[in-house]
Amino acid sequence: MSNQQNNISLESIAQQKAAILKRINAQKQKMSSLSQGFIEPWKPTTKKSSAALGLFNKGLMVVDGVVLGLKLLKRLRKMLR
Repeated sequence: MSNQQNNISLESIAQQKAAILKRINAQKQKMSSLSQGFIEPWKPTTKKSSAALGLFNKGLMVVDGVVLGLKLLKRLRKMLR
């Protein structure tokens, strides 16, 4: 183990840092491409029925998010007491 510690140089540290930064950038790019599927701009609809259904779905998601947030806050308050 002490042999490995003696062979560490500034060049090897710089190479390891460059390799790690390359991996981090690849992961960041992969995560951003995956998240683009979740965060897309709303597409305008041409039919009135699909527009109304879309508004209903979005409203339902907002209500669901608020209810989930309230439940989480309630549990957090119980845990902190």
